[in-house]
Amino acid sequence: MQEKVFKYSMKAVIIKDGKLLVESCDYGRGRFCKLPGGGHQWGETMCEALIRECKEELNIDVTPKRLLFVRDYIAKNHDTTLDLPCFHLAELIFECAVKDFSTLSLGSEPDSDAQQIKWIALDDLADSDFYPKAIVPYLKNLSAIKETIILGDVN
Repeated sequence: MQEKVFKYSMKAVIIKDGKLLVESCDYGRGRFCKLPGGGHQWGETMCEALIRECKEELNIDVTPKRLLFVRDYIAKNHDTTLDLPCFHLAELIFECAVKDFSTLSLGSEPDSDAQQIKWIALDDLADSDFYPKAIVPYLKNLSAIKETIILGDVN
């Protein structure tokens, strides 16, 4: 039996000019796009983790504004070749502001050697390789979100 793996992650929703900032990654299991951000380290707040992760991956400074979504992803419940059945991820997804995009580039610690930075038009997200698909319907109108949305176990 494989050891159970649980990860806790902060993610950033960054929208500019009707486009979502994403990372296109390939971990050797197929390319897909995801929100920037990542793992929480002991002793740092959730916001500190998100700020650090965006700096490491995208070389930009973000300001977390509010918690939009809470998402679980339990691999054994999904038909996927991306993760082992023992994998469980909990994501806290924050709306973020960026004052200066001039430094946007691969940061000092990208998620993978094959990471690319992309902007995807909000109108094109549903037909793209972006995950989690469950947040796509909400992204066009963030101002309509009045409280954190608990998504549950979605991909």
